[in-house]
Amino acid sequence: MKRKVVLAILAVVFASGALTVSHGWAAETITLKAITAWPKNSAEGNQSLDFFLESVEKQVAQKYPGELKINLVGGPEVVKINDQVQAAQTGMVDIVHTTNAYYVHLLAEVDAMKLSHLTPWEERASGAWAYYNDMHEKRLGVYFIGRIGTDLPFNLYLTKPIKTADLKGFNIRVSPMYLQLVKGLGGNPVVIPPTEVYTALERKVVDGYGWPAIGIREWSWEKHTKYIVEPSFYSGPHPMVMNLKVYNGLPQKFKDVINQAALEAERKTVALYEEMRKKEIPLLQKAGVEVIDLPPAEKAKFLKVADDEGWKDVLQKCPQTGPKLRELLSKKK
Repeated sequence: MKRKVVLAILAVVFASGALTVSHGWAAETITLKAITAWPKNSAEGNQSLDFFLESVEKQVAQKYPGELKINLVGGPEVVKINDQVQAAQTGMVDIVHTTNAYYVHLLAEVDAMKLSHLTPWEERASGAWAYYNDMHEKRLGVYFIGRIGTDLPFNLYLTKPIKTADLKGFNIRVSPMYLQLVKGLGGNPVVIPPTEVYTALERKVVDGYGWPAIGIREWSWEKHTKYIVEPSFYSGPHPMVMNLKVYNGLPQKFKDVINQAALEAERKTVALYEEMRKKEIPLLQKAGVEVIDLPPAEKAKFLKVADDEGWKDVLQKCPQTGPKLRELLSKKK
């Protein structure tokens, strides 16, 4: 009976890939399960994750072949986007690649990520990463691998022109990311999912929407969009977190691999999206979308409203930690 139990356990271990044999010796392979907030085939959403996984794979192949593997098990079809960080907390999965809006209900401070004036590596130098990691560890039980992307800002896209930083009389489709900005500019926020934006534009239910600086052509929204407004605003962060017990249980060499991969992915992602932004405007103009470049004074007003309204909301929700975050995420004058 005992022998049957032992054999059953060994069968499970080998079937899960927990052991590999190399050079005649049994060498343990650590396999981590990762999920993403975007469908696995989403190039835009998962680009920073791809850079991260590529770096891990390359480092392991060069230094520790066969000893560490990260298995991307899926996206929202595996775990709902708003439940993914909780899946990392409970150990259902080990690593989660997401965006701040999907777990702001667990840690209100992550909303401030969109207001950062710094690159991810500048945040590490300022102390922002360490401050965030401390909150993630103590309050969520996860390790904050980093904000590995995207530094891709948002823009307003309209069906009617504006000449000033004023949206009075405009119905603007919003997400929680920029709801306060639209209200601060006098617009009327309309909450609808992305899947309904095309029809809302077509039927003139909304006069515009906010969206990252690239991506509207994937939804065919340019067919009913007349203007893109400059300046761009906020940042679309893609934080990555890991179950803290699992992270702490890793050998130091694999902690180093994961942290190095995050550093590399940050820079590659920011560079990639800077290049993509340069190419996007001509493509939108070719599709008939006109750029509204607000006058300098109106640009300054627009950005001040975006910053003030965003921080006002964060400070109300996080009176103890908000001021410190604002200090750490701001450019030094």
